[in-house]
Amino acid sequence: MSETVRLIERAGKPAAQRRQGLVPVVIYGAGSESLSLSADAKTVDNILSKNPRAVLKAELPASGTKDVIINEVQREPLSKKLLHIDFHVIDLKAELDTKVALHFTGTAAGVKEGGVQTVELHELDIRTLPDKLESVFEVDVTELGIGDQLLVSDLPKHEGWEVLTDPETLVIKILPPTVTEEPAAEEAEAPAAVEEAAEGSEGKEA
Repeated sequence: MSETVRLIERAGKPAAQRRQGLVPVVIYGAGSESLSLSADAKTVDNILSKNPRAVLKAELPASGTKDVIINEVQREPLSKKLLHIDFHVIDLKAELDTKVALHFTGTAAGVKEGGVQTVELHELDIRTLPDKLESVFEVDVTELGIGDQLLVSDLPKHEGWEVLTDPETLVIKILPPTVTEEPAAEEAEAPAAVEEAAEGSEGKEA
């Protein structure tokens, strides 16, 4: 069952709204007029913590409810306080283009051997029906060894999703361990040789 977010008329400047526990909202899409409203920040934050790609019921001040997804979230960099939300009105029977976060599970075999895991892609562009949306796409990396990599084309297929990201895009790779080279023996001996030469020079001067 979709959660409902009650939107209210925006009154006053954004900073004043935030002090009242509200977050400024813009709602648009699916042929709807773009509206600037406000929502309870705590309610929206709670929804985001559970599923940032959830389909919601937005209750408008004077025109019933609309099915929406959260399209963009702006937060204060340090406090992570909500600054602004974009709601995108959707048609539950029509496919939509959206993004899903990649979540890597397991510990790669190469990492256990000292390799370094490097993530190159954090989100996947997909086309799907709203009821097929998920908050994350889990990718098991357990079998990846040193030197291995995953491309978008290597990801497991997900029923109901059309992947829009280029299949050749690099998702993750396991790099060899970082090796710190020891100074060559000749380089290590050089300071000592210089010091001995200096001492010999001093002796001659005496």
